[in-house]
Amino acid sequence: MYKFFLYFVLTITYLGLAKALSPTEVGVQYLQNEKSFSKILKDPSVSVILIDTHSTGFLIKTYYQKYRVISGYDNIEEIIVRTSREYAKKNIKNVGLSLFRKLENKEEYLPVPPGSHYVGNAEYGEWRTTKTGVVKWYFWKAYKDFPKFFGWGKWRPTEEFHQQLRNSQVSNKAFYGVAQEFGINGRVTRENFPHFFKSERTKQINMKDLLIEYFKENF
Repeated sequence: MYKFFLYFVLTITYLGLAKALSPTEVGVQYLQNEKSFSKILKDPSVSVILIDTHSTGFLIKTYYQKYRVISGYDNIEEIIVRTSREYAKKNIKNVGLSLFRKLENKEEYLPVPPGSHYVGNAEYGEWRTTKTGVVKWYFWKAYKDFPKFFGWGKWRPTEEFHQQLRNSQVSNKAFYGVAQEFGINGRVTRENFPHFFKSERTKQINMKDLLIEYFKENF
């Protein structure tokens, strides 16, 4: 009898915590994997940057990702989607990277620094030699806001960056920059997407203390 009662209490506790810790999913779209982006985003030209990722729920978790979506040349919005566990785990280190791009109906899924698909395209900018002799990419005036949209800050791509990017595309491996400037451990990402790295976001919940507190309040 005692075991049955204990099982009943634990079940009620689990359901209560799961309800308390999981937000409503009304209106939130579901992303199974990278191929699902085209079902959610219909624009002919779009770039998707992962800017936040988290999970909710007790024991049974629900995974969410937040994206900065750049459509065309100046339409910026942020959306939250629910994802599969596999896709969330796959991209845990890819905050600050572009996970999906579509330009002229050509789709790309390889995680790379945002805006990489524009680098080297003469329609959008040109290579310039700086005073220090380093060749860097700069956008034309019409696209001067792109670095801000992409979260580049003062960073600019170099010819070496472009070459390593092309090598990663050939080998189909995620690319984090010449000096790993992008991604969850990247300097550029940390400087330009600071919200994700706020200390209060990384605090872990002690589930034992949470259960004790829950029992005190409800039993």
